[in-house]
Amino acid sequence: MKRRLSLALFAFLLLLPLSSQAAIYILIDQFSPERKFPIAVADLIEKKSGRADATGVEVADILRKNLKLAGYFDIVDKANYADRGPALTPEEGLDFSQWTATGATVFVKGGYQKKGKNLVLELRLYDPSLKQMLVGKEYKVPKDKAYAAIHRFADEILLALTGERGIFNTKIAAACGPRGKEQIVIMNVDGTEREPITNNTAMNLSPNFSPDGGQLVFTSYAKFFPELFMSSVKKSKPKRLTFNNMLNITPSFSPDGSLIAFSSSMAGDPDLYLIDAKGNQVAQLTKSQGIDISPSWSPDGNLIAFASERAGNLHLFVTDKNGAEPKRLTFTGYQNDTPEWSPRGDKIAFVKRSGSG
Repeated sequence: MKRRLSLALFAFLLLLPLSSQAAIYILIDQFSPERKFPIAVADLIEKKSGRADATGVEVADILRKNLKLAGYFDIVDKANYADRGPALTPEEGLDFSQWTATGATVFVKGGYQKKGKNLVLELRLYDPSLKQMLVGKEYKVPKDKAYAAIHRFADEILLALTGERGIFNTKIAAACGPRGKEQIVIMNVDGTEREPITNNTAMNLSPNFSPDGGQLVFTSYAKFFPELFMSSVKKSKPKRLTFNNMLNITPSFSPDGSLIAFSSSMAGDPDLYLIDAKGNQVAQLTKSQGIDISPSWSPDGNLIAFASERAGNLHLFVTDKNGAEPKRLTFTGYQNDTPEWSPRGDKIAFVKRSGSG
């Protein structure tokens, strides 16, 4: 009896990874930009009329834009869609063969209805070859906030197809405006809902979110010298963190939010320093000839990648949070800057200039 139970349990455990793998349609680590994943997105049907109207087309276009932004998908031209009817389920007459004929591996169908000042969106992701629904969601949102629901559904699509949630329901911070008078703003990843964080006549640069998304640290020339400031995303008055009247740039929060790494010329050439979230100096991380800039924390908070001229041209190096001897990472190009760790901590993205460009 014990042997049978052991064999049954062993067989069950063997099946688990196969089942979880079968649910992954796009392997991110093996993804090739030349072979994008075909997906069809139908215009949303207005439930009362049974057809797609201007609102249904607009909402579907937002989803197509989100999926295109993800970089994984080839959006099948909707001119190839034979199914333009109101059916959202097989019980209502949904014909999977019409979607298989489009060449799409998966497809999205949806409908909506108006309820007072709100829209009720019903969205479904199907695999036509399996005749199976992969994701089904219903959202009730104000009429002018339909894009918020679409961002959430786009994240659900990424989760269902890759095993990892997308970024569509997150915010980005940027410096925008006329040269020399850039202001810090936050917005959705597709550029919607832009909200100002600073409102001055100076230049403001290099915003960086705290891990909880509630604070921004950035460089501002509001007090003439480039000093570090911190502000709540709720647009409270920015708090000044540095007072050395020198260069203080490229701040970066640690993953736990307790420290900020940045570049400062307070002792001569720009080196890397650590301060806490109140502006108290903790440590000097680097000391070399030439500039050290653009610190970026590894996801576990143990390492910091940065750009340095210590080797002549600007190259990437990595040190630990205690300022150990930096290890060089790049050896080609004459300007390698702005490193950013991948969420898993196994790769670093950066900007590289070589030759004349």
